Amino acid sequence: MVVWTTGFRAPDLAREAGLAVGDNGRMLVDATMRSVSHPEVYGIGDAAAARKQDGRELRMGCGPGGLAAACAVRAIGDRLTGRTPRQLRVEGDGHCISLGRKDGLVQYTNSDDSPRGPMITGRLAAMFKEAIVSGAGGFGLRHPTLALVAASRTLA
Repeated sequence: MVVWTTGFRAPDLAREAGLAVGDNGRMLVDATMRSVSHPEVYGIGDAAAARKQDGRELRMGCGPGGLAAACAVRAIGDRLTGRTPRQLRVEGDGHCISLGRKDGLVQYTNSDDSPRGPMITGRLAAMFKEAIVSGAGGFGLRHPTLALVAASRTLA
């Protein structure tokens, strides 16, 4: 078996813009996804070093990035309306990998990224990933209000 991965790397944009970044180049953000050095700037996704309640950095990936995006959108709206923004709360996550249209794996995880429950593999996992990418993800982009509803479960 051969496993090949190109890895993840944060772009140099945040560092070059003068924002505070960690050793891995990811922008340092608070629990509402706001830059710790420039509070007028928000960072989400793989370029931002969001942290869980236990202080561990969120892993790179679409799942954690989506949670961080929902948190940032909510925080911006809260600040614009004078409310105190809620902080990111991640209680669990999952890994969802497509290996083509007919194979994949889905593994739910605890907040420390340890496996939780059974792993789904094969065609069912590939269909699940496809539903997320083309169905739920696309639907959420077309209807951002639903993302705010979903975000209410990921905010403290």
